[in-house]
Amino acid sequence: MKEMRQISIYGKGGVGKSTVASNLSVALAEKGRKVMQVGCSPKSDSTYFILQKMCEPTILNQIRMKGSREEPISECVKTGYKGIVCAETGGPEPAQGCAGRGVLLALNLLRKYRLYDKHEVDFMVYDVIADVVCGGFAQPMRKGYASEVYIVTSGELMSLYSMNNICYAVKIMNELKGVEVKVGGFIDNMRGIPNERELVEEFSKLLGVPVMAHIPRSDLITEAEASKGTVMQHFPDSEVASEFMNLADMVMEPRGVYPNPMDPKESIGIILGLLRKHQVFA
Repeated sequence: MKEMRQISIYGKGGVGKSTVASNLSVALAEKGRKVMQVGCSPKSDSTYFILQKMCEPTILNQIRMKGSREEPISECVKTGYKGIVCAETGGPEPAQGCAGRGVLLALNLLRKYRLYDKHEVDFMVYDVIADVVCGGFAQPMRKGYASEVYIVTSGELMSLYSMNNICYAVKIMNELKGVEVKVGGFIDNMRGIPNERELVEEFSKLLGVPVMAHIPRSDLITEAEASKGTVMQHFPDSEVASEFMNLADMVMEPRGVYPNPMDPKESIGIILGLLRKHQVFA
């Protein structure tokens, strides 16, 4: 049986993880790979632009309604654009339970019933909610669902701060938890701030992790999503789509490094210094 690659997309909330994950999934599918994308967030909207609708039921909702047997869990798996297989973990009832542990339960059931094998999946793409990786949302790393992590960032202060924090969590996992986790690279989902490319490149060198792509800020992404799709689907000949195709080429080659993060308490000062150096603000 062929080996399935499992990659996880992390990053600050609002940085565009789901946009990046969905376009990467489509790009991999365009290159002949069978992809399954799993949204790991209570928002349950990661796969919306692949299915052109919400992926329902979510796994955790299905457990509440019908239990955790294989048949009801299989009903949570849908197929969308380019044959991409989709699922959403969902989350607990509001104010009840830990969303991160709920995500882990859902992922465990996908593994238990090997639903990805039934679809002959080459790539599992996990879209994981994570600003600072709390104990709950670190569980996918700890349990072997995220041995290859890609971090979506931008040149904004809190995106860079979160980027370092996630690298710090990866370091802790490797050194203290005995879990083999590497960072495949950073994906710069650009915001159009001054000297953004140079800023992200310099900060990434400090962390010892390569930048795999600079995704240009583009109204085409917004236009595609307004049509319930990805830029890969609606504007395949655009510069943005080309960046995602190049990113897919890089992701198809197994990669990963052990990051060299800063102490989170010290990182803000260093980031502010870089922002001034690159004239983001005075």
